[in-house]
Amino acid sequence: MSASLVSRTLARPSFEAAFEPPAFLAAMLAFESALAQSQAEEGMILPAAAQAIARACDTLEFDVDALVADAKRQGTLVVPFVKALRAAVGEASPEAAAHVHYGSTTQDVLDTAMALCVRPCLEEADRALEAAVRSLARHAQAHRTTPMLGRTLMQPAVAMSAGVKIGRWALALAQDRERLADAQGAALAVSWGGAVGTQQGLGQRGIAARKRLARRLGLEDAPSWHVHRNAWIDLLNRVGLVVLTCGKIALDLSLLSQGEVGEMRESPPQEGVGGSSAMPHKRNAVGCMHALAAATRVPGLLAALHAAALPEHERSLGRWQAELALVPDIVSALGSSLDFLDTIASSLMVDAARMKANLEAYGAPGTTIAADGGTMEELLEQLGPYLA
Repeated sequence: MSASLVSRTLARPSFEAAFEPPAFLAAMLAFESALAQSQAEEGMILPAAAQAIARACDTLEFDVDALVADAKRQGTLVVPFVKALRAAVGEASPEAAAHVHYGSTTQDVLDTAMALCVRPCLEEADRALEAAVRSLARHAQAHRTTPMLGRTLMQPAVAMSAGVKIGRWALALAQDRERLADAQGAALAVSWGGAVGTQQGLGQRGIAARKRLARRLGLEDAPSWHVHRNAWIDLLNRVGLVVLTCGKIALDLSLLSQGEVGEMRESPPQEGVGGSSAMPHKRNAVGCMHALAAATRVPGLLAALHAAALPEHERSLGRWQAELALVPDIVSALGSSLDFLDTIASSLMVDAARMKANLEAYGAPGTTIAADGGTMEELLEQLGPYLA
């Protein structure tokens, strides 16, 4: 993934690597190899041709700069990609070269490759979300009776417990995790429809081969979804919701960590973390910064994603191509948010004494955390699976 030096300082390395040229080209090659093998199993091409294609896919290397330059002229990576693959197969078997990319088209390769690159990021996100929810749920339980000021319209309101505040963070993340998991089944699907999405001339063998292709790649089987992309967009929307939830938590935490408030911190002060170029005494909330930067970016990215969801006829001119450029940025925002969650999962600090002092200084006289009612118990019940 091409990225500026500044944007790389906000990126999660594993998420950045997921879309870099080696990973994306490997996903494209995985599609072509699996396609040929699936077609051979359905008698659509000879097994020897499939074997030759698979061998070439295992060993082919690209000059990325030359590939990109040619793709810019062609309007797609797939034209020079297939040309290079066909040439590599032809060196070993001219007969097999004719079966490279058989029955497929540009969008099949790129949509499937994108799903393959997104998948490990979502698997990592699920693990990070689980760890964060478990940690926050434990903090909520530990501070179920720790009084702090509730704040509305940026002003002191009435007392609540720190456990409620943290428990709400945890529950929001737990619900986002469930929604994200629910969306993956339909969205992470293989794409293989050919020129206009009809698998023209392939009949029932084409459908059977597509099912084999999906199994081989570990993706869902789905009829052609190249122009009606609702499941895919729904998944990316849910990615955006995780980013926004993290942004809300980071905003709360950054306000609570201001020196004048001092009720929570994302982590203890550490040498070499969050330093200032002008003020050596400062320790900035770097995790919160990453999450807030991501949450600031993602609404615009999702708006552009929705604007791209208006393809003309059977393949879009410009809109789908815009989406291809947007997806890595949306997923990158998720990676930045996970960096924040990793930080607070391991080192969130709660200063109960400062909370008490601020409540006494600014709270309404006589208020107590009895105002929580049954909210704390309800939160802990909902977070029960994460406390087990």
